[in-house]
Amino acid sequence: MAHETEIKWCRLLTLHYVVRSLAMSLAGGFVGAYLLRLGFSLATAIAIYAVLYLTRFAIRFGAVPVIRRLRVRRSLLLGASLGGVQFVPLVFAERPIWLAIWVLTVCVGDCVYFPVYHAASAVCGGNGRRGRQMAERLFSGTAISILGPLVGGALLADAGPAAGFGVASLVCLSSVLPLVRMGDVDVGRLPNIAEAARVVDRVGLATVVADGWLSAGTSIAWSMILFTSLGSSFGAFGTANALAAIVGALVGLLCGERIDHGQSQRLLWLITMGLVAGVGLRAGVHWNVQLAPVANAVGAAMAGVYSPLLMSAVYDRAKRTGEAYHFHLCAEAGLDVGMIFGCLTVATLVWAGVEPPLAVMPAALGAIAVFGCLRIARMAAPRVPAAINLRAGLPRARLPHAAV
Repeated sequence: MAHETEIKWCRLLTLHYVVRSLAMSLAGGFVGAYLLRLGFSLATAIAIYAVLYLTRFAIRFGAVPVIRRLRVRRSLLLGASLGGVQFVPLVFAERPIWLAIWVLTVCVGDCVYFPVYHAASAVCGGNGRRGRQMAERLFSGTAISILGPLVGGALLADAGPAAGFGVASLVCLSSVLPLVRMGDVDVGRLPNIAEAARVVDRVGLATVVADGWLSAGTSIAWSMILFTSLGSSFGAFGTANALAAIVGALVGLLCGERIDHGQSQRLLWLITMGLVAGVGLRAGVHWNVQLAPVANAVGAAMAGVYSPLLMSAVYDRAKRTGEAYHFHLCAEAGLDVGMIFGCLTVATLVWAGVEPPLAVMPAALGAIAVFGCLRIARMAAPRVPAAINLRAGLPRARLPHAAV
C-alpha cells in the first residue's frame, strides 16, 4: 500500500508541477523584461533580483515554525496559493511600494513552498527510476509550457500587464488542485529554528550554491539580455522561448533513462562542456546579435539534460539522509546564496561598463563547480535509512546524517 501511495502522490506532484510550469511560462519568464519596460536599467533590474534572493534568504528560516505547525500538506497548499498571487503586485510595479510587495510575496511563498515541495518529491520517487521520473516531469512541464511564452508575450504586448499577469495568476492558483488530493507526506523530522541551521549534507549544499551562481547568469540575467537583443519585443521574446522549450523538452526526455542506467557520470562530462559552450554562445551575442536565439536554444537543450541529472542527484541524496525537508531547507538557502552573489556579480560588471553579453561569462565557473560537486557526490553518498514512512505521525528512529 505504501508503494502504491508513493506512486499516486508522485503523479499528483507531477500534475501540479505541469500546471505551475504553464503559469510560470505565461508570466514568470517575462518579469525581468517587464522591469526593463518599466524603465529600470539592466544593472538595476538584475540587482532587484539580488535583493529578492537576499530577502528570501533572510526570512527563510522564519518559515520553519509555520511549516512545523501546518505540516507538509497544508504547507504545500499555502505556499502554492501564495505563488498564485505573486504576479498581481507587478501590475502596479511602477510604484516602489508595489514592487516591494511583489518581492515580499514571492519570498514568503517560496520559503513555505519550495523546501516542502522538493522534500515531498524526493520522498515520493526514486527506487531506481529517478532519472526517468525527473525527465518525464520536466518534459511534461516544458512541453505544456511551449504555448505559455507565445500567449504570455501576446497578452503583455496587446492587452497589457493586468491581463498577462492576471491569467498567469489564475493558472497558477489552479495548480493547487492536485495537491488537495495528497496526504501528509513524511519528509523526516521537522526541525525547529535552532536545529534548522545545522547543515545536513555539505556536498549537496555546495552543489546548489554553484547551481544558483550558474542560474543567475544563464537564466536571470540572460533573459533580460535576450529581451533587449530581440528589440525589446514581448512577442519576439515569447517566440524565442517557445522554440527553446521545444528543444529542451525533447533533449531532456531522451536522457532520463540514461541516468538510471548508470551513465550519469558520462553525461556529466558532456553536460559541463555544453553548459560552458552555452555561456560562450551567450557572450558571442556581443559580436553577433543574430546568435541570441541560437544561444537561447542551446541553453535550453543543455538545461533539458542538466536539470534531470542535477535534481536526480539532489533528490536521491535528500531521500538517503532521512531528513528530506531539513536537507531541502538548507539547499534552498544555499541556492539563495549562489543567486545573490551571481546576480550582484553580473549587475556590478554591467554597471562598470562591461557589455551585458560578456557579463554572463562568470556563470561558466558555476558549471565547473557543479561538475566538481556531482563528482564528489558520487564518492560521498549519504547513508541510506532502513525505511521512509509515508504516513504522517508515525514515530521514526533517529537516522544518521549524510556523509560529509
